[in-house]
Amino acid sequence: MNTLHLRQRGVGLFDGIAALAVLGFGLLSLTGFQGRLVAQSTEAQHRLVASQLADELLNTALIDSAGNTVCYVLPAPGGCSAASAAALAYTADWRARVLASGLPNVVDPTVATAASGRLTVTLSWRWTSKDGTTPAETRTHTVISDPR
Repeated sequence: MNTLHLRQRGVGLFDGIAALAVLGFGLLSLTGFQGRLVAQSTEAQHRLVASQLADELLNTALIDSAGNTVCYVLPAPGGCSAASAAALAYTADWRARVLASGLPNVVDPTVATAASGRLTVTLSWRWTSKDGTTPAETRTHTVISDPR
């Protein structure tokens, strides 16, 4: 029998094991990549919801013909007249929708006004940790607009 042929036994098996190891490493890498992709997609969805909610309030304050900008503030300010009741009611309804928006562990939103008349809307929410019980990271989305 040929001695060269006897020395090459098992080489195909070794090649197969090496190929399986490379394939396993590749699949493991793809799994990690997909997990990060899902997390980033979820965060982008949360930022989109926060942007839409902030934009909704700011646009409502912008088109308010009565000039009730200061009545769109949260927590609700004192000194708004009876004519501003619609603005106060809308802001309270908007706050309730923010709290029910699906943002995880959403914090009570704040809307502040500056002396210049600019409105600042701040929405915050907290990601939950991997164990699913304790808040881990806080995300904040702030929009500033001049509704004058």
